[in-house]
Amino acid sequence: MNAALLEHQTLLASARREFSEGAPLPENLLAPPVRRSWERLRASGMQQRETPQLQPRVTRPQQLEGNADRRLARCAQHDMDQLWSAFGGRQWLMFCVNTQGLIVAQREHGLTDSPLLRPIQVGRQLRESHLGTTAPTCALAEDAPTLVRGNEHYLDHFTAMFCLSVPLHGLEGEVTGALDITGLGERDPNYLLDYFRQAALSIENRLLQECRPCHLLALQHDVRWLNTPLQGLLAIEENGRIRAANRVARRLLGLPRRGPLPELTLDEVFACANVHQRRRLLQAGPARRVRFSEDSALQVQYLRAPVSRRGSVAIPATSRDAVKGSLRAQGIQAVRDAVDGHRGNISAAARRLGISRTTLYRKLQQGD
Repeated sequence: MNAALLEHQTLLASARREFSEGAPLPENLLAPPVRRSWERLRASGMQQRETPQLQPRVTRPQQLEGNADRRLARCAQHDMDQLWSAFGGRQWLMFCVNTQGLIVAQREHGLTDSPLLRPIQVGRQLRESHLGTTAPTCALAEDAPTLVRGNEHYLDHFTAMFCLSVPLHGLEGEVTGALDITGLGERDPNYLLDYFRQAALSIENRLLQECRPCHLLALQHDVRWLNTPLQGLLAIEENGRIRAANRVARRLLGLPRRGPLPELTLDEVFACANVHQRRRLLQAGPARRVRFSEDSALQVQYLRAPVSRRGSVAIPATSRDAVKGSLRAQGIQAVRDAVDGHRGNISAAARRLGISRTTLYRKLQQGD
């Protein structure tokens, strides 16, 4: 433990004793989420010397989860495996909790012998009111990455532990769980946080990919960020409406950070793109540059078509015809709008759309 951390922990030890006697906490001694947790627990009457009250573990954890919990566990498993291979150890464990603090997935060392770590198992519920201040309960309550180590824990029982958690978000940007590493010892929290934030984005991308009845699009300004946790993802319904967007896509497109998306279609989002670019948005192929605004563009890649309940990627013939007809009608309407916008100047409208005058005439005739 370095000198600065040791000094901080010494100050915390003194502040904990005084806080338990009713004194206020010194400013900037605790991160805001941890500070608010301490204040809630003192107001509830919990004493720092109390023994934590672990909730009974569900006796058959493999059957405890509903569909949402099974989906969360499934989507988190790959990234937890990757993190465990890098940061796992005998005195450490990783787990994923749902919004109620129920552990739905876990990685641990088979020879863990710590009485502090052994009770943390799938099927156990972690509650602030029973365990005091912990990183996963703070991450869920505050929607923020949280570190709790040593004397930052409210209960004396856990002052030997280190835990770091990052929140996970669902299809509407809501908190849907948290990813945590807990152990005995010390780790570089900034280093861990970078990896866990990346893992959280990856898990959220997997959750969005579970929108099986939807087309899936990836987008980013830099093509090198596609196929990474930093890619934006859009789930598109058959009628072109945007069903869901991950955190990155919401930022890229200027959409609300959380909550239901506004009623938007893919064509409305890419209104500045020409008709050829919009027509190819739902076509397979490499990433394509698509104009997003007057002075910016996005790299967009079509990832997959809707997936049936049996897992096959397919669109019924009637749906394909409907989509094809809808796109054709949208293309014709775009041509008409361009001509109207240029007051009947065919040459100017064709340049705006990136097509020839002959093609523009033909599309106008198709719409008659």
